[in-house]
Amino acid sequence: MLDARSIREVFARYAACLGDGDVPGIVALFSPLGVLEDPIGVCYRGPEQIAEFFRSSLHQVGGSIRFVAEGQVRISGRHAACAFTAICASSSEPFEVDTLDMATFDEHGLIVSMVAIWGPDNVRALGPK
Repeated sequence: MLDARSIREVFARYAACLGDGDVPGIVALFSPLGVLEDPIGVCYRGPEQIAEFFRSSLHQVGGSIRFVAEGQVRISGRHAACAFTAICASSSEPFEVDTLDMATFDEHGLIVSMVAIWGPDNVRALGPK
C-alpha cells in the first residue's frame, strides 16, 4: 500500500544510496519501466540506462554524493517532490548543486518517473579539497 510514510522512506533511501555509491540500491527504487530525467529533458529509461547514468555520475564525482534534503518531502497522492542540495565533496573539483526532485510512484511504492530540476545557475564550487 502506497502512503506518505512509504514515499518519504523512498526519498530517504535514495539519498542514502547516493551517499553510499550504491547503484543497485538506487535502481531497486525504480519500477522496471521507470524513467529518470536528470536534468529535466535528458531521459533514461529502464534499469540498465538508469544504472549506467548513476554509475557514470558517481564515478565522475569520486564515488558518492551527499544528498541533503531542504525541508520536508511534499506529497500529493502518488506524486512527491523534495528539494535537495547534492554535495560532491569527493570530486576532483568539489561542488554542490541545488536540485528539486519530483517523483511519481506506482501502487507498490516504486518510482515510475523521477525528474530532477536543476541547471548551471544551481551549481556552486566548494573550493579545493
